[in-house]
Amino acid sequence: MSVDHSNKLIKNMLDNKNNGRKSFIVYITGGYPDLRTTKRIIYGIDKAGIDVIEIGVPFSDPVADGPTIQEAGCVALQNGTTLKKILNLTRSIKGKTRAAIVLMGYYNSFLRHGIAKFMKSCKSNGIDGLIIPDMVPEESGEIVKNAKKYGVSVVFLIAPNSTKERIKLAASLSSGFLYCVSLKGVTGHRSKLPDITAYIKNVRKITKLPLAVGFGVGNNAQAGHFLEAADGVIVGSAVIKKIRQNKGSKDLVNKVTRFVSSLKKGY
Repeated sequence: MSVDHSNKLIKNMLDNKNNGRKSFIVYITGGYPDLRTTKRIIYGIDKAGIDVIEIGVPFSDPVADGPTIQEAGCVALQNGTTLKKILNLTRSIKGKTRAAIVLMGYYNSFLRHGIAKFMKSCKSNGIDGLIIPDMVPEESGEIVKNAKKYGVSVVFLIAPNSTKERIKLAASLSSGFLYCVSLKGVTGHRSKLPDITAYIKNVRKITKLPLAVGFGVGNNAQAGHFLEAADGVIVGSAVIKKIRQNKGSKDLVNKVTRFVSSLKKGY
């Protein structure tokens, strides 16, 4: 695989894997609690040494999201957050973060803008990659073609029950990393996490892409649990909860940053 050094997502993830480091990926909802605070949170958690920041595009029917992220999305939508406003935000921070910036959103959010036009906007507004939970690899041709044209990574999701053929296809179309969902169900913290050792071992037989595991991580011990097998971990709902707990506090960004730093300790 050739490395596109202009794409920070590919560079950060591969550099870490090649140097024996684990990658840390944080999800936040764009516009929660508001766009101005989203920008401050991005700068804060970037200083904590995050490798990738996923900015969720709020959507009315988020099929992969658990109640915590759904609630954040509802608040963001009520605040008038749109994809265009999120792209304006990412343009304002372009080149100012160490972390790669990835949009995570649902296909209709991007389709209504026109795929080619949207991908061009991603490139000009500092987006390194896209995660689209409701887009299956078999129907992703237009997205993948235009993403490649503009140097934007597309990251596909697989699950513990994905077939070997589906994993091969998802991996062949992904760049940056492969998103390995840890369990069946939606996002959100779980008190007991599954053993993913065999799952990740099987995926490694199929692809050399960095493998990042998401869904269920709420603390440092759980992050470490997944990182025994995987190359990276993705944390979302736990961070959103911390934002919710501190809404209205002048110290919100510092508290969220400290929490993210605590999750990252030890690897």
